[in-house]
This record gives sequence, structure tokens and C-alpha cells, in this order.
Amino acid sequence: MARLFITLYGILFITGALFVLGIVWLPEMALKGTIRDYYERSMFGVFGLVEDRLLSQPQSEWPQTVKELKANFKSGLVLMEHDQLPLNDDERSSLARGKFVFTDDDNLTRFYKQIPGSDHYLMLALGKSREQREVEEVEGIVQLIGELFLDRQREEWPQILQTLGKRFKMPLKLLPLDDPSLPADRLADIEAGKVVVLGYEESRDTYYARVHDSDLVFRAGPYEAPFVLRNFNTILLILFALLVALAVYLWVRPVWRELSRFDQGVTRLGAGDLNTRLIVSNGAALKPLAETFNGMAQRIQKLIQSHRDLTGAVSHELRTPIARLRFRIDMLEDPLAEEDRERHITAMRKDILELEELVSESLSYSRLDRERPELVMDTVYLQDWLEALLIEAEDDYDGIKPELVTEAVNTHLQVSVDSKLMGRAVKNLLRNGQRHARQRLIVSADCRQGQAIILVEDDGSGVPEKERQRIFEPFARLDTARDRESGGVGLGLAIVQQIARWHGGQAWVEEAAGGGARFMISWPLSQD
Repeated sequence: MARLFITLYGILFITGALFVLGIVWLPEMALKGTIRDYYERSMFGVFGLVEDRLLSQPQSEWPQTVKELKANFKSGLVLMEHDQLPLNDDERSSLARGKFVFTDDDNLTRFYKQIPGSDHYLMLALGKSREQREVEEVEGIVQLIGELFLDRQREEWPQILQTLGKRFKMPLKLLPLDDPSLPADRLADIEAGKVVVLGYEESRDTYYARVHDSDLVFRAGPYEAPFVLRNFNTILLILFALLVALAVYLWVRPVWRELSRFDQGVTRLGAGDLNTRLIVSNGAALKPLAETFNGMAQRIQKLIQSHRDLTGAVSHELRTPIARLRFRIDMLEDPLAEEDRERHITAMRKDILELEELVSESLSYSRLDRERPELVMDTVYLQDWLEALLIEAEDDYDGIKPELVTEAVNTHLQVSVDSKLMGRAVKNLLRNGQRHARQRLIVSADCRQGQAIILVEDDGSGVPEKERQRIFEPFARLDTARDRESGGVGLGLAIVQQIARWHGGQAWVEEAAGGGARFMISWPLSQD
């Protein structure tokens, strides 16, 4: 869960950071050309009117003329020479090619343009905000156009408007003050000489301004900003939505791929492919779930394989006593001496006991192998517990009596143990030892490195080194003295190993000092 959250949070954080950087970077880089074209289109006519005024006069009169025109542009109009330009080499080179250069600083946007055929430059400053900039620009234009009209005959005005329209690249028109197309709610502002801008919110600006104190109104527009500038906020929202969608996709895609693998794995496992395992990368969000699935699949495979082995082994083990019973039943059908009849009946009772032991041990092993029992842990003195266990088991076994060896160092050794299960494991070891001991069977306890150890040692023929691991497998028997003839069904030691594992320990066998076998069970002293 934490890995999924951190991954999603990281992706969304990077997305947000990229969006913020995009807001800062996009207008400067991606829209730089669009903004330049927009400024050149809107300022071309303004500079053209100023240049027409200057080029119609000697250069010596230009400073005075610019000073007079400056009153029409509130933020500033300046005539500059080349060495006065606050521009870098690239910007100066653009001016030399007849292009506009604009800069943004403080609260002003400054436009620069070289006057054709001279080494002088015009700098026009406008307000920073779009609305302020356009009002100042229109006020200056109206003043210039008004002066232009006043110098010409009224019959020439339509031609002048047509020429100016091409220069400004927008519709221009002169309307009488009583024209019904003028905005009635803003007519008072127009009559007062204010510049009125309509359609600003829709980026379809239409400008209205009275020409000096005449009865004429100059209308420019509608003037549409470029599509990108008109819809820039919408584009940013779409871009943000796409970034979020991409981020979610990048987060969902690996999770979905892992879920698809899970679906395929579960389907294969359900179809009976017990070798199915899920392989995911170490950094995968669903790695814990994959490990849980693999552990479950491994346990199911082990359980089913164990049941198959147990079923096969039990079937094999049942054949011998059943065959002997069939043989003896056939023998009893014939006339026999009383002594022979009793011998066959005794052997049949022994075979039945063997079958009962086989069934009982098989059920016990199957139950222990199938699921872990709920351990009921008791804290006991190990030496006293072993002594009580041996007394309890005295009547259970024939043959050599187990001998408990007591060491002073272990007399007060306390251990945590499930008395019932561990008692059964020790009894299985005692039963195994009694089958193979010749003269002596020794039981003792020890403690090594935080592990409690129970030892059962016999003086029999021992267990070959190569067989010491296999002997704890179900139905495992050796080819020498430890075989079927010595009794047992081959499940006792497998049960011992399983009980040791439930206690967090293990069981193993090694060679005893006298050449026999020493079986040992170890587990932690305390079960936390």
C-alpha cells in the first residue's frame, strides 16, 4: 500500500512540477514567435503613422515632433540613436533588418523599430497589462489619425481609411456620433473623448474613440488575437489534464500488467499447473502479493505432492500384510494341525496390528503435514519432563528399557514446549531406538546456543551417512538392519521432523560414540 501511494504521489508531484514549469516556460519559449507576430501586427500601423509624420520633415525637426507626439502616448515615445539602445547584439541585428524588438521589464512593454533610411530609432512604451496597453495604443492612434484627417479634404477620408486598414490589418471606419451601431451604454464615454474597448473578454477587441472635438467616431476592429493567445488558458487546462492522464497511465500501466500476470497465473494454477509462479521485478508494487501467491502455490503443490506420495506409499505398504493375510487365509482353509493353525492365526493378528499401525500413523502424518496445529506451549523443566515421559511410556514398549542420563548443568533447564506433540516425537524416537538397540538405549538433554536438544542414542548398527537425510522422509527404510523386519511403517521419523519444524527447530541423526545412531531434536528455548 505504501509503495503504491508513494509511486502515485511521486508521479503526480512530478506532473505538477512540470505543469508549473510549463506555465513559466511555455509563454516565453513556445509562444514567443506568436507573441512577436501579434505585436508586429498590432504595432505596425502605429509605427507607420509616426514614421510618416517624421519622414515628411527634416531630421533636425524630429526631436521636437516626437516630443509633441509623446503627449499622445502616456507611457512614452522616445527618439533614440544607435548607441542609446539598451539592447544586445542579436536584438540590434534584428532592428537592422527592419524588424520589431520588444522587451518586458518593470511595468512596461517597450517596442523598438528603426526609422527607415536613417540611423535613428523609435521606442514606444505601453502599459504592462493587455487592456492598458491597448487603450494607450488606441488613444495615440486616434490622435494621429485625427490629425491626418484634419489635414485632408473630407472626400479623401474613405481612401485614407482604406490605406490605414491595410496598414493596421483590421477594419477601420468613421461613424457619426448619432450612428445607431454605436454602443448606447458607452456613448457618454465616447462623447467625453474616452477610448472604449468592447469584446475584450472574447479577444475580439473593437475600439471606439471620438476624433478630437468633431462629430465623428473612429472605430477599429473587431481585432482578433491569435488562436493560441485567445485560448491560452484553455490550452493550459487541456495540457494539465493530459499530463495528469499520462501520469495516471504511467502509474496504472505497470500495476495493470502485474494484475494481468496475476490473472494468468491464477488461471493456470486453477487449471492444475502447480508449477505456476509469478515473476515480478523487485520494485513492483504488487511484489508482496506475488510472493504471497508464490508461497501459497508452493504449499499447495507440496501438499498435493505429499498426498500423492502418501497415497502411493500407503498403497505399496498395504500390499505386504494383505498378501500375507490372503496366504494364511488360504492355508487355514486346508486341514492343519492345531499347532500350525495357532501359528497362522497369531501371524494374522500381527499383520492386522501392522495394518492398524499403518493406518493410524498415515492419518497422523497426513494431519500434521496438511496444516500446522495450534501449539499449546508449556514452560517446563526439561529434565523433569523427560523423566515423567519415560515413566509414562514404560508399558508401551517391549525390549530394552530407556535410560535417562542426567547432567547437573541441565537439571534446572527450562524450555517452552507443546508437551503433547513433543512427547509424541520423543516416543517415536524411543520406539525407533528400541527396535534397533542391542543392549543400551540412552536418553539425555542438552542446551547449545539458545537451543534445547533431546538426544536418543542406541548401540545398534547405525545409519549410513548418505541415508541420514532420507531417513526422515515418509516410508523411508534402509536396506540393512533398519528395515521392515524390525517393525514400524516408516512414518515415525517423518512425524518427528514435522513436530520439530512446528517448534521452529529440526531433527537429525549422527553416529553415536559406540557405533550406533544418535537421534536429536532441537528447538528454541523460548517460543516468542
